[in-house]
Amino acid sequence: MKLIMEFVIKIDSSMITTMNSPSGMVKFIPFTGSVDSELFTGTICPGACDVQVTNAAGIRHMHAQYIFEGKNAQGKLCHLFVDNVGYFEPNSEPKPFHAYPSFRSDDVDLHIYLSSPVFRAEGHGIKNGVLIKIFDTLK
Repeated sequence: MKLIMEFVIKIDSSMITTMNSPSGMVKFIPFTGSVDSELFTGTICPGACDVQVTNAAGIRHMHAQYIFEGKNAQGKLCHLFVDNVGYFEPNSEPKPFHAYPSFRSDDVDLHIYLSSPVFRAEGHGIKNGVLIKIFDTLK
């Protein structure tokens, strides 16, 4: 397994929206961030959000969607869409969380490589955000 990218996610806690219901909680977490890697370097476009739903058993599902704008390995301008799905078990923090990202890109080479379903994400809490490590599970 090889680390291929790291996303630095920044969260402004004043922007989080939370709703409690009899069956659990829903939380919308807007965020910004960046990536700097050999494959792609860029920043997150406006509109990024992580929707987290905690059920009555305390299991929290997360689904984050966002688009980076930046440059590929050759310096060509392009975009990278990230759709990251995972879950947290009750009382699992501060352990890293695990998720399963899928990607799309308007750069053909980046899209071909990243459209394979072989990637895993690992999230680590940092001050005011999360460091998300993306691994290629076949390398």
